Amino acid sequence: MYCFPCGARIRRNGPYYAYDTRDTHHSVCIPCYNKSRGHTIEVEGQMFPKARFQKKRNDEETEECWVNCERCNCWQHQICALFNDINYDVKQAYTCLYCYIEEVKRGLHVPSPQSAVLGASDLPRTALSDHIEERLFKRLKLERQARAVQSGRSFDEVAGADGLVVRVVSSVDKKVGVKPRFLETFQEDNYPTEFPYKSKAVLLFQKIDGVEVCLFGMYVQEFGAECAFPNQRRVYLSYLDSVKYLRPGIKAATGEALCTFVYHEILIGYLEYCKQRGFTSCYIWARPPLEGDNIFYCNPTIQTTRTSDKLREWCLAMIRKATKEEIVVELTNLYDHFFITTGECKAKVTASRLPYFDGDYWPGVAEDMVNQLHQEEDDQKLQKKGNAKKIIRKRALEAAGHTDLSGNASEDDMLMQKLGETIYPMEEDFIMVHLQYSCSNCRSFMSSGKRWACHQCRSFYICDKCYSAEQELEERERHPSNSRETHELHPVDIVGVPEETKDGDGIIESKFFDTRHAFLSLCQENHYQFDTLRRAKHSSMMVLYRLHNPTVV
Repeated sequence: MYCFPCGARIRRNGPYYAYDTRDTHHSVCIPCYNKSRGHTIEVEGQMFPKARFQKKRNDEETEECWVNCERCNCWQHQICALFNDINYDVKQAYTCLYCYIEEVKRGLHVPSPQSAVLGASDLPRTALSDHIEERLFKRLKLERQARAVQSGRSFDEVAGADGLVVRVVSSVDKKVGVKPRFLETFQEDNYPTEFPYKSKAVLLFQKIDGVEVCLFGMYVQEFGAECAFPNQRRVYLSYLDSVKYLRPGIKAATGEALCTFVYHEILIGYLEYCKQRGFTSCYIWARPPLEGDNIFYCNPTIQTTRTSDKLREWCLAMIRKATKEEIVVELTNLYDHFFITTGECKAKVTASRLPYFDGDYWPGVAEDMVNQLHQEEDDQKLQKKGNAKKIIRKRALEAAGHTDLSGNASEDDMLMQKLGETIYPMEEDFIMVHLQYSCSNCRSFMSSGKRWACHQCRSFYICDKCYSAEQELEERERHPSNSRETHELHPVDIVGVPEETKDGDGIIESKFFDTRHAFLSLCQENHYQFDTLRRAKHSSMMVLYRLHNPTVV
């Protein structure tokens, strides 16, 4: 059992607090419950009254359920028998697989057609799932051909990853509200109070031994062209998880594991889809998940948790492939793009330019930092010490080159300084994928008009607005600013970027997949585990049944 706010494991026989609703189960460890101020506690972005939480002890003994065959009177685990206890009619006797096959041979039963059982391929298709599937199947065919050539065999003689299905199981409109202290800091700048986005959940299934198994899942947040700055046309890859059961378990022609090849192609296909729809950037926080912070409940024990370095390299390998296909035009990180101004960059270093995503790392850290800054200033007992801190703060800002030391501007500068100090040690983990070119001067992404490129300087592009400002400068102040020469800038028309990013697919609601927390709660309550293949088969079967029958309790 895991604590949902912090992800820590609740030890066996240890105390914890629990709150059950009709659809979800919320577990909170003692430290998180105690440190939560006021009468509410935050779980997955939602506030719940602390009074509704009951103190419990993690001492529940769980045992696999059994089912009895009324033909041969043998007992089997429900998981081994792929028994659906929700769809079971008590009036009808249960017959095990062995007895059923024997009765079919004797002509007592006619086997049901495969189409009678609704599977992953029967889930609604979308433009996104079709795009990813089409790319995935095409790339797998090329990979299989390359492997056949390497081994000196024919195409049919080498194993391929068959029976794969990609589906979008949730696509809903949501909003992320800006935290109050952070909003207060930028109230004079008319900073938005909330950002609307489309939340999507994408799953990959494969039929293994005749049973469909869920192997890969990801949650994404899409902030469209209608969203306010700074979230406009940005995508956030919020959760990513997989279980190591893909068949065949071999290496691809490229030398990597075939499962890695498949998962990379799904992500590249998604980036390609986002680029075609007009999104300009994608953000990935390459951080190993905490215990209980996965999409799939109980990952396989044979599947070791990636370290931060290995997870980052896994993501970068995928991005390098997308760069070769010109889906990605540039790669940087959050720190270098928003906290550093070098060369001819004229962008203001301010927290109001940072994209504000739901559940991302820095918004929560920033809110705590703003609270600390306010606490220092509001401390009446240490007023003199507070004044000294203000003086020290102003000196620090002056030394850093800040000229505006008034009110909110001063607080913004201090916030960026503190955020920078926190993010810098792990800057490479905050990956920023450029799907469109960004202006080297103002750092904004260019989605219309022209970009002005310098053929002599690599990766130097400016937008129409910055080019107009450039022409008003004296020649010695123009690009490049650190040279006596003036480089000529050449216009390049920006084409293929739609004005709107609206999704052609409709809303797909699922009370079990609309949030990662809801799906994890479903799996925990019903012991839908993925730690072994037999469990993964049964869990996937039950998940598919609930997706096809959303009204079942």
